[in-house]
Order: sequence, then structure tokens, then C-alpha cells
Amino acid sequence: MNWLDAQTIIDAFGDWAVLAVVFVLFVETAFIFTSFLPGDSLLFIIGLTLSVGSGAIPDWLGFVLIWIAAFGGTQVGWFIGYKIGPPLFERRESWIFNKKVVDTTRKFFDKYGVRAIILARFVPVIRALVPMFAGISKVDFKRFTKLNAIGATLWLMVFMVPGYFLGNLPLVKQNLETAVLIVIIASSLPFPIEILRSYLQNRRQKKKQEKLDKEYEVAEGYTDPAKLPKKD
Repeated sequence: MNWLDAQTIIDAFGDWAVLAVVFVLFVETAFIFTSFLPGDSLLFIIGLTLSVGSGAIPDWLGFVLIWIAAFGGTQVGWFIGYKIGPPLFERRESWIFNKKVVDTTRKFFDKYGVRAIILARFVPVIRALVPMFAGISKVDFKRFTKLNAIGATLWLMVFMVPGYFLGNLPLVKQNLETAVLIVIIASSLPFPIEILRSYLQNRRQKKKQEKLDKEYEVAEGYTDPAKLPKKD
């Protein structure tokens, strides 16, 4: 079976597809070496599947179980980082666990701090790495748990809820791949928006600092050396 294709996974497990999704989402968010699994598209399609009402598990219970998997997997990621993170992050053998990915994630976490815990939900692979960095960095467990709960809820609201309410529309059914792509693109907006916000904030701080430096130079009577008359 192709574990990289969300529709194939759901079709293979039929009425018990929810349990398959629970398993996949848990391991995708908990462990780095399974972070390549199709979490985003899987959420959308299982939402669509639940809306049809053909599964063995009630819709409300499906939502609860999937939320628990998304939340629980990330909690496990924090514990892994907290307990065995430093030795694990020294490895370079895996195509996922390479220096470039690790450095990118470290910069991502260092730049956005605790906000990264929520933002990472919408970035594949990074959503498994950031919780580990949070554990390694000793982010307060209670604070991490709160942010993780918010992130898991937003993740389901962005992917699974639209699939559930739009699933019965003929246009969506006939263009499922396009619909999934549109949802994934839309869901990625929080990340570039945060980057833009951070850029504008840094730009304002830089201009403010330049203004303060200039006022200080004027107050102290400093003169730009380049404007001083040259000595004979």
C-alpha cells in the first residue's frame, strides 16, 4: 500500500479509516522519521469521508479521536526532545535528519519562539521537528501543552472541517485533488503572514533605532568623520 497517498490509505481501511488516520497522524507528528506521511491531505479527505457517514465510527467520535492523535503525537515529540533530543540531533544519516533540515528548524524555532509551536502545524516535517526543539530548549511543559492544544484544534479546523462540510458538494467530489491542493495552499498562509509580520516589525525597529542614533549624535555634537575637512 502507498502510505504517501491519503486516498489510498482511507480506501484500504474502509469503514475503519478513522483508526488508520489516528495512527498515521500520531506517528507523523510524534516521530521525525515518519514526518513525511500525508497529514494535511489525510485530514481533508477523512473529513469528506465522515460527511458521507459510511464509516463504523460516529462523526463526533472520529473528530475527537483524530484531535487526540494530533495533540498526543506532538506531546510525545516534546518528551523525545526533552529526554533524548541532543544525542538524537547529532545524527546525519537520514535524508530527513540532515544538517540542512535541522539547521532550518532550529532557526525557525529560534526566530518565532513559542509561536513556532502553532505555526509548525502547517509546515510538513517541521511540525515534527519543532516539538523536539521545544523539548530540547526546555520550553515550559504547561505552556507547550496549551499551545499544542491550540495548534491541534486549528489544524483540524483548517483541514478536516472544510472537508466535512464541503464533502457532499458534487464540485468537490469531482475535483477532489484540486480541492485538496486549494486547502493546502490556503492553510499555508499563516506561515508567510507571520514572516511578513516579523519582517515589518524588524524594519520598524531598525528605523526607530536609526532615528534614536541620529538624535543621540546630534545631542552629543557628533559629526560624521566623512564630512570633516581634510588635513593638509
